[in-house]
Amino acid sequence: MASKSKRNRTKFKWTKELIFLMAGIVVLIVAAILINIPTKASVQLDKYNNAITAYNTKNSTQYSTLPENHVYKEVSIKSLQKKKKSDNYTFVFYCSLTNETTLEYLSKINSVATEYEIKTVYLWFADYVENSDADTKKTVKYHDKVSEYNNIVNANINSKVEGSNIYYKQDNFDLEVYPALLVFKSDSLIYNSQTYSENDDSSQLNWDIYVSTALKYSHEDELTK
Repeated sequence: MASKSKRNRTKFKWTKELIFLMAGIVVLIVAAILINIPTKASVQLDKYNNAITAYNTKNSTQYSTLPENHVYKEVSIKSLQKKKKSDNYTFVFYCSLTNETTLEYLSKINSVATEYEIKTVYLWFADYVENSDADTKKTVKYHDKVSEYNNIVNANINSKVEGSNIYYKQDNFDLEVYPALLVFKSDSLIYNSQTYSENDDSSQLNWDIYVSTALKYSHEDELTK
């Protein structure tokens, strides 16, 4: 009768050293994955700079791209509705990355804001208007939405004007007109570049002036001199 040979089997044992080794490997893998996942800020920066670079290439312009430590944060209308109520100045660039003026002045606004030590300029994109075709713009729904957004921005407009030598009467904001620089304080729209650009027939006003005038509100003491 043939004998059956038995294989020698070594029972696997988890040691503390092996557990720590495996845990370390897992941590390294997870860290490598996280490092390679682009942050929201870097994705947004790439979006802005890619738009600027593409325009430069197509039109032989030399508009500057943004550095990593720029002042911009994107904002929605709902978020803006809350932020504009701050007792501090709230600066907003209402714009579109398909618009030449936007692409030209993104870097310029960032430079002036940095000079004035402004920590944040909010980017509010004109997506609703821009993404609505001609037929959509004829609908009641579209006009109701435009009216809703306008009412949010224009709430308490000029409420700080009376008796002040700092604030000047501003025209109502128009959602369909962009780009526009807006400044809010205590829920009031106290600067709106549309007020001047729509009535500009002297060529004395331009976007360089809009930028310096709007952002200078951060230095309120200089405005009273």
